[in-house]
Amino acid sequence: MKKKLSLLFAIFVLLFSTVSSIQAQTVKTTASSGLLYEISGKNLKKPSYLFGTIHLMCEKDMFPAEKLKSYINQTEQMMLELDLDDPIVMQKATKGLMLPEGKTMKTYLKPEEYAKVDELFKNYLGVSFDHFQTFKPLLASVVLLTSPKVIGCQPPSAYDAFLAQTATTNKMPILGLETVEAEFAALDSVPFDKQIEALNKMAANPEKSFGDFKNMYQIYLTQNSDELYNLTVKEFKAEGMSQEKLLDERNTNWIPVIEKNIQVTPSFIGVGAGHLGGKKGVVNLLRAKGYKLTPIKL
Repeated sequence: MKKKLSLLFAIFVLLFSTVSSIQAQTVKTTASSGLLYEISGKNLKKPSYLFGTIHLMCEKDMFPAEKLKSYINQTEQMMLELDLDDPIVMQKATKGLMLPEGKTMKTYLKPEEYAKVDELFKNYLGVSFDHFQTFKPLLASVVLLTSPKVIGCQPPSAYDAFLAQTATTNKMPILGLETVEAEFAALDSVPFDKQIEALNKMAANPEKSFGDFKNMYQIYLTQNSDELYNLTVKEFKAEGMSQEKLLDERNTNWIPVIEKNIQVTPSFIGVGAGHLGGKKGVVNLLRAKGYKLTPIKL
């Protein structure tokens, strides 16, 4: 269970960040695009910082820890999508990924489909799908991305854990931008049949599914949040996912929470990188409120 729990927030890379060790293509950060932003203006006494995370990454591909810490150290509190320091949050999140009591994936998959997914798990993770059959199908899809055959390292790292650990070391409070219930309401907006379809597609053609992930991963490394957002929206449309539920509504709901906090306490804010770009992205919404957001190259 501990191993499964450590994979919990990897699911958001598919749904909310949308994104192996591969070389990033050369794409320069533009004046409006980046992963790390300084938030200033609107009578802020001290700047805050906004960082777009990816929830599944090889440690060697992560941006320099000391550089990130230099900005974290200028703030007094950490704000993440969820308060990862709260064990109750983790318990609720784990429950949110479970199928209804008494149900397993064998309930929803045909025997031949289950066998195909089981073969996929054994080939890429060396374990049977039976270990994950009580979880929703989207979790199963994301668990496969942790395979060293896909991501290129073992075990993968996560910026969420890095940010939470740094905050703990600095004795900074960690605040959640939303509740577990709100986050999983967005997750559950993905129709169950679409989740099943995505898992079956992955089992039928894993090279394509994993190739899409690697492409998103590569774009993240370029620090081009606008391009990442555009690809995210394209993938959402292709998979029948709701951009409004998964991105736009959540972004809008976060703004008053962010504003309330940064006006009082300089904060380091970490959200999935897919939330940064677009007209209704966090960067644009904060600019519309009168703040100056300046991209910082990592």
